[in-house]
Amino acid sequence: MQFTEFPVDPEIYTPSQWGMRYHNLNTNEALGAGSAGPGKSLVLLMDPFLQIAIENERCSNKEHSNHIEWGNSKGWALHLRRTKPRLLQTLSRAHSLFRKIEPDVKWNSKDGIFTFKSGYRYQFGHCRNPGDWSMYTSQQYSHIAIDEVIEFLEDQVQWIQTRLRCDDPVLRTMCRFRAMTNPVVSDDLGGIKMTDTEWVRRRYVDPYPSGNKVLSKVERAKDGRLVKRTRIYLPATLYDNPDKDFVRDYEDELLHKPRHIREALLYGNWYWTVGGFYSDTWDPDIHVCKPFRVPDSWKIFRAMDWGYRKPGCVHWYAIDPDDTLYLIKELTFQDKTDVQMALRIREEDRKMGFVKNNVSLLNGPADTQLWEERGEAIRSKADTFAQNGVQWVRANKKSRGRNAELLLNRLKDVDKDGKDPAFVVFDNCKKTIQIIPSIKTDGENPNVPKDSKEDHWHDNVLYACAFASMPGVGTSKAEIKELSHAPNEDDKDAQGFGYGFRYN
Repeated sequence: MQFTEFPVDPEIYTPSQWGMRYHNLNTNEALGAGSAGPGKSLVLLMDPFLQIAIENERCSNKEHSNHIEWGNSKGWALHLRRTKPRLLQTLSRAHSLFRKIEPDVKWNSKDGIFTFKSGYRYQFGHCRNPGDWSMYTSQQYSHIAIDEVIEFLEDQVQWIQTRLRCDDPVLRTMCRFRAMTNPVVSDDLGGIKMTDTEWVRRRYVDPYPSGNKVLSKVERAKDGRLVKRTRIYLPATLYDNPDKDFVRDYEDELLHKPRHIREALLYGNWYWTVGGFYSDTWDPDIHVCKPFRVPDSWKIFRAMDWGYRKPGCVHWYAIDPDDTLYLIKELTFQDKTDVQMALRIREEDRKMGFVKNNVSLLNGPADTQLWEERGEAIRSKADTFAQNGVQWVRANKKSRGRNAELLLNRLKDVDKDGKDPAFVVFDNCKKTIQIIPSIKTDGENPNVPKDSKEDHWHDNVLYACAFASMPGVGTSKAEIKELSHAPNEDDKDAQGFGYGFRYN
């Protein structure tokens, strides 16, 4: 017999272009996600069949392409939803499609398993309670799929993935984890206990938000081999559905929903959160602009939220004569020492024309942990930065709520036509643009934004708003030109003092 276990008749299932791209993925993990309506659940349901058919075509000329003995297939797919009721429509569709593929396919309602003549099994299950992953312990699956993975706990998924294994020489090269989901629309997931609704975004979307890029991680095995594991986020939109009438009708329905629902289900926006602290004020059409040349007369400063194992970020800001605060540049870093970052920041300041005699003339607020003592023989990070020509002042962290209020006031400060806001972000500062609308409100204090694991860019903006509220902050190229004619300016530069700053 041939390797193909499932003849896929186009009359039974014809994938969309997006669906075919998903079926052709050979990464270890794949997340198909975005707006509602492109047919993600159907693609996920049929993926094991298409994976096998595609692999059969790839290896049709290889010796092992006909090794499977009919009736003894070791292939076993597992398809999960968080709760059993959520499986009803998927099971209804499976009964219809699977019987078209093989009319005599056997169904075990007790265990939720379809068994095909080849011996291949397709199992449906759920994982409602946090520890329900243990129901799959000691099992092995050649294909694991989770629909609406956003509803699962990260630990549940990690443990279930450990069951992805097969000793069949062909199928074990095809062991895949596949998932589909929409972005989070609400923290209320129908009584399901969730401790973190952002883990899917952090794992699959944040590393490359536009998707379509294979990400890899390499670990060393016991025998010294370097083992690479790959994953990808494949965005889907309503407009990937080939049924144009369906697209038009569903689009009309979603256009009349509240903004957080439109952003998630119509546009596939992962960074717009229901109950977000800035949801009523942040508007990318108003608060985001194309980069432009900053006039020499505008004051410039920078801000930093430190990070090492976790990302840190540096922002550069400009203040115009009307006190509008522009975020003009962002730099994200990780696993960098204080010396490395001091040199990198100084180089960025140099490109902007603010370095003389290897000393930056810019300054600004940084996370107070830069001043933490590290022992008598080791200077603080702030000292290290200063030794390398990069000055900082301590960020005002006395009141997160007050700093957030300053940002809110700037976001609200627009004219009657909804123009000329007091806070604007250049559109190349992509991470900040993503993070601000994703910041949630603290459940215990509605006047304070909630702390999160990915709020470095937000905290940086808060430092900047507090800093910009002080009189006389920042320096400009015009001031530097003026000072270039002042006496003893080289001596002043050598001491490492920036010009144009006053601190209270």
